[in-house]
Amino acid sequence: MGIHMKKTCLLPVILMLASLAVARAENDPFKPHLDGQAPEILREVASTNAPPDGVTVRRVVFRSRDNTEIFAVIAAPKTPGQHPGMLVLHGGGGCAEADKAMAWAQRGYVAVAPDLPGIADPKKLAETKGRWNTMKYGEGRYVATPDAGASVLVDAVLAAMKSLCLLRAQPGVDTARIGVVGISWGGYMTTMVCGLAGDQVRAGFAVFGCGFYELTSQQPTLLKMADDERALWLKYLDAGRRAPGIKAAFFTAGAANDFFFWPPAVQATLDAIPGEKNHLYAPNANHKVPLPGGTVFPKGPPTPFQPLPTPSGSKANWLAMEVPFFDYHLRGIGQPLPKVGVVASADPLTARFSIVAPQLITNAEVWWSASTTNWMKRTWVALPATKTADSIYEARLPAEAASGAAWFAVASDARPVTVSSDLVSIKPRNQATR
Repeated sequence: MGIHMKKTCLLPVILMLASLAVARAENDPFKPHLDGQAPEILREVASTNAPPDGVTVRRVVFRSRDNTEIFAVIAAPKTPGQHPGMLVLHGGGGCAEADKAMAWAQRGYVAVAPDLPGIADPKKLAETKGRWNTMKYGEGRYVATPDAGASVLVDAVLAAMKSLCLLRAQPGVDTARIGVVGISWGGYMTTMVCGLAGDQVRAGFAVFGCGFYELTSQQPTLLKMADDERALWLKYLDAGRRAPGIKAAFFTAGAANDFFFWPPAVQATLDAIPGEKNHLYAPNANHKVPLPGGTVFPKGPPTPFQPLPTPSGSKANWLAMEVPFFDYHLRGIGQPLPKVGVVASADPLTARFSIVAPQLITNAEVWWSASTTNWMKRTWVALPATKTADSIYEARLPAEAASGAAWFAVASDARPVTVSSDLVSIKPRNQATR
């Protein structure tokens, strides 16, 4: 009886300790560190590389959290006055994109480009120091035990968020005009940062990267995790779950046959963003955008809307339409990108869409594919679209699409820029749904 009583008395204590453990496990790993304060700069890093004309460059190492040290490049135009700011986030296996930061500075932006440990190649991190230095590339991302803070992606996101604070603290930066751009894992990071930063960012441009990782090629990796660990990872480290916090005007560039970020994940991320958003899908493309304004640039002299060649002459990691997007939203230059919207149709084989555009549309078409489980192997077929009314276009899908298909509209103007409609799925039995 006495032993039974002792166990009964201990039960509330055990339950309390268990609840505390759960509470600790479910604490947001970023919350304690997002104080909005510029990070402490530990040292300057010397370089023998001369900056481009009209640009000043600093290479610094700052403290992110605990004993972590993050290298970043700060590039600024020499012209006086207030300038928009640009946070430049590199992709997987990369490191701080100094050339791209300097190219943005040549366009009149103050830019910060940091190393992002956890998505960077550890072998490239000469100045960035922390637990990831002894890890293999890609190790430690998909873990959330004992809590989400165990993932090295937390270090990547904190490095980016502290770099945003560093950017906002730079003299000459107009903190009301801040942009974020990144490609691949940097696109994931762009979505995360914009979601966490809220109204501190005015415009974000994610190239390929998005959220809702259970809808990407990483689904098998996630399924290897224990159910509770996977739930924690998705809650705190999946960019799609952060997308409702995005206050910026947001653009996502997706490749319809991407090896990593599949169209359903891109679409789910867009659907989660409550405010202004726009996007494109590049058909029959994998991690590139061979469309007007995309990653394939015309030969000859740059147009006003092409990105400047970087100081090394490389145009890697650029979409040409990044320039008109950010110039419009952050500098008030030029016009907005077109918007393409799906228009409901009683006939699921009629692909109907609207285009609202400030400039003449040079091309409008529909791309469709039969439904298969492997997005990389889909074949997208172009269908010409006919203008049926003011701003309304439509195309007729083939009869076989009734057995299951997907489609999206694509529109370009002469700047050049290209945008798409949402992804539309046609389920069997003639039920068209998103």
